[in-house]
Amino acid sequence: MSSGATGRNTLRDQEVLVAGSLNMDYHLTVEKEPVDDGSVRVTGLLVTGGGHAGNCAVALSALGCRVSLFSAVGDDAEGASLRTELEQQGVRHDHVVAVAGATTGRVFIPSYPGHRSMLMYRGATEEWRRETCASLPLSRFRTVVLFDPPKDVAQELVAAAGAAGMPVHWTPGGLHAGAPWAVRLAARCHRVYVNRAEFTDMFDAPPEADHILRACRQHGLSGLVVTLGSRGALASDGRNVWFTDAAEVTATDSTGAGDAFTAGAVAAELLGHGWPLALAWGAAAGAHAVTVPGARDTSLSLDRLPAAAAAVRAGSFMPESEERTTP
Repeated sequence: MSSGATGRNTLRDQEVLVAGSLNMDYHLTVEKEPVDDGSVRVTGLLVTGGGHAGNCAVALSALGCRVSLFSAVGDDAEGASLRTELEQQGVRHDHVVAVAGATTGRVFIPSYPGHRSMLMYRGATEEWRRETCASLPLSRFRTVVLFDPPKDVAQELVAAAGAAGMPVHWTPGGLHAGAPWAVRLAARCHRVYVNRAEFTDMFDAPPEADHILRACRQHGLSGLVVTLGSRGALASDGRNVWFTDAAEVTATDSTGAGDAFTAGAVAAELLGHGWPLALAWGAAAGAHAVTVPGARDTSLSLDRLPAAAAAVRAGSFMPESEERTTP
């Protein structure tokens, strides 16, 4: 039996709860950035399912995990369409809440020559209530992968998971990383994943190894991962620092790369892999995601991911500031 088949069998034995946004993504290719009150032509339009939690859930399912999504949509056609899409991609949606009278979230992603941006209409996600956490059968799950629900839902879920002795992997995203409560919640999570801009928002420091190490120590974080785009990623537990290079690929669309990174790193841990291999798995999954259009990488495979991870350089090192202070 291949290592990929063995891994899939192991992952199927463990169910993962992914919590956070589920929305429709509108990817717009724009010929140039408009001036104030100006008009420009949209040359391409792609409408797909999106949302950080939805993207990660699909990636974990593609890797062989049994996945349930905890999210909120409107009681509209878009919400029904997203549920159907999840079902087709092997993700359970029993715990996707339909908010009466609400509109399913939408994200508009214009890509201009040289840069892109995201315009988020949260819709039903903003009306998601913490009381919905009470119906979750947490004992059924091996781990919780948390993204960007409203503050009250995030705090309630982390508290419930902690009471159940269940690890939480949290990706706060740009929405929550700079919030004054984010660092306190991060200290209650098993691992926290941010990109370089989010690290600066969260800790008011540049995303460098010594600052990442110091952030873990000062705030009691057991695991902090910082993705650095083409520079790879760093991780620390307050004692050590690990790194991975980025895999070299031709990028088509970077939307959802961070969600795929989290999926790869979580899958590695579920299979018993520690640092830096979990970082390399995340980097390989994120790199694969940018080669496909849209935010969801349904072609991610456990048959290919271990080899892709093995091809990137990963290891550990001591920041220079630590070397200077070590007797």
